[in-house]
Amino acid sequence: MLIEDIKQNLKLKSLEVKVNKYDDIFNLYKGNEEFAKLSNNYPISMENVKKDVEDIPPFIDINQKHFLSIYNVRNELVAVLDIIDGYSFQNKNNKNSIWIGLLEIDINKHNMGLGSLIIKELFDVCKKNGKTIVQLGVIKENISGLIFWKKIGFETFREGNNGQFDLFLMEKSI
Repeated sequence: MLIEDIKQNLKLKSLEVKVNKYDDIFNLYKGNEEFAKLSNNYPISMENVKKDVEDIPPFIDINQKHFLSIYNVRNELVAVLDIIDGYSFQNKNNKNSIWIGLLEIDINKHNMGLGSLIIKELFDVCKKNGKTIVQLGVIKENISGLIFWKKIGFETFREGNNGQFDLFLMEKSI
C-alpha cells in the first residue's frame, strides 16, 4: 500500500516511479561524484549500483526495502529513493517508522525543489499509512545533505558510527 501510494502521489506531480534501470542509476550516481567520494562509492561502478538496489540489510524482511527510481515526464531519471518500511534506529521492527537509506537527486536538478517535493510526498503517504516518524543518517562530512535535511525539518537525535562513517542520526515526527 505504501509504495503504491508513493507512486500515485508522485504521478500527480508529473513524476513516475519506474523499474530500476541500472544504467540510468549509474549515470545519476556518476553525475554526483562529490557524494560518491563522501560515501566511499568512488570510483562509481555498476557493482555499487547493484549493491544499493539489491542488498537487503540483515535485520529486515525483503518486503520492507524499496529502492525507487523516479523519472520526470521526459523519461529522465531525476532521483532515487531507498527506504525501509517499519525500521527505526531504536527499533528494527517499528511499524510506525520509515528509514531513508538514500535520496539522491540528479546533479542538474539540485536546488530546484525536487528533493523537498519528493520528501513532502513521502511524508503525506507515511501519514496516510499510519507512520509517525521518519529517520535517516547523514555522513558528517556531507554538509549540503545536512543543510537539506535540516531545512525540511529533520533534527539530529544522536551522533553515531555505522562501522563505515561518522553519522548524524536524524528524525522528523510526522
